[in-house]
Amino acid sequence: MKNNKKQWWEKPGFSIMYQIEARPGWFWNRNYDKFNASMMDEEGKLKFNGPFCKMKKWVEFSKRIGVDYHIFEVKWHDGICYWDTKLTEWKTPEDYVKIFSEESKRAGIPYLYYYSSIFDHNPDFDDIQPLRGVTPSFIAKHDETKENIAKYSKGFAERLRDMFIDQVQERDIPYTTKFFDDVEFHDFTYNPKKYEDYVLNQIKELIDNYHPNGMWMDWYWGTEEASTFLVMNFMEKNYPDTILTYNVSIDRHPRYIHYLSGEAHDVKTAWQSGKKYRRKKRPWELCGPAAYGWDVPQARPDPYEIFRIAVIIMASGGKYSFGLPSQMDGDLYPEPAKNVELFGEWYKLRRELFTEAIPMKYRGENVPGIKISEENFGIIGTFYENDNLIHIINLKGLKKELLLELFGDQWHNITKVILEPQKKELEFSTKNNITIIKLNKNDIDPADTILRIISNK
Repeated sequence: MKNNKKQWWEKPGFSIMYQIEARPGWFWNRNYDKFNASMMDEEGKLKFNGPFCKMKKWVEFSKRIGVDYHIFEVKWHDGICYWDTKLTEWKTPEDYVKIFSEESKRAGIPYLYYYSSIFDHNPDFDDIQPLRGVTPSFIAKHDETKENIAKYSKGFAERLRDMFIDQVQERDIPYTTKFFDDVEFHDFTYNPKKYEDYVLNQIKELIDNYHPNGMWMDWYWGTEEASTFLVMNFMEKNYPDTILTYNVSIDRHPRYIHYLSGEAHDVKTAWQSGKKYRRKKRPWELCGPAAYGWDVPQARPDPYEIFRIAVIIMASGGKYSFGLPSQMDGDLYPEPAKNVELFGEWYKLRRELFTEAIPMKYRGENVPGIKISEENFGIIGTFYENDNLIHIINLKGLKKELLLELFGDQWHNITKVILEPQKKELEFSTKNNITIIKLNKNDIDPADTILRIISNK
């Protein structure tokens, strides 16, 4: 089995998505009449008050921890543009995209731009905005009546609120369950083309002026939101060499896309996603907050939780991107950043065991021919060079002895068992065509214990 010789975007790996959305006092789903007023001067012009960006430090951070690529949120749902766009005054006074691009090229890191194409609360679009009291306002949705669009937006926001409250309660997130105030309808003009033309011209501006490796679009929305397909057609025709992905495309079948993307915020979801997407023919990626949530920038109590999420996805053949929030002054929130830095140190020693490996194409949750003595550990199998790798995922962070039994055709004629990346040769025994490997608790990694199985073929 040869190493994985695909391009970076086709292979497993990890990245950081640098976020500018976590503002103190503001929820993800915010009232934009109030928010936009807080960002304006007396004349109604943008009075930018952050988050600012420390781009050189961010790219230095990416390089130090060894990311395979990284992403910058150049325009989130609030519509504030973090580059010197000529298409709106709703932009930062400094061209952060220019610095990010230059520094990423200098560091040799592939870089993508996150761009919200589905929601945009730039006050330039107040006249066509279905709802200004919540984030999910489908500005480019096509429908027979504008009233349907407004009702759809409110209904979607309410469903999202209920889902968010469930997640808060399930994971005991230290966060209020208040999500948004009652939404008042207002009159607006039905004109999605105004926004769609703006999106395409901004993408052209970003690619022509800053030459990213890719565009990370938020998000893919079937046939109900037309800008998804306008962007797809535009990119295919004009920028086929620029990587294109959409958030929430992971379960869809886009006509044109370079890799699929979606989200996984916890270990349980990552495990379910890994077994679901392991056999995908298209390259894929999942992302999630390194902190508690997209707008909850506190560190997770167990720093190894983000390790487990990432290694499950990467061992299953996907990429994983940590959302890392910035503070208002441009510094990264220190505790989530420290956890990602710890992961980077762990990953450097194991990078090729993920990026150059190929997932085994078994069905279901369990690797055929492997039994493990403890139920709080999961097994993922991959091919690496001419050998097999067994990833023993420590789902609960336990430190205890483990017993593995390997049987069946794939596990015949085992000659060596190597603990990676320590290169420690482990003892094993074989009886009645069953290989037994005993791991002492000191060999158990808090996230992923990797065994290299060498056999006579």
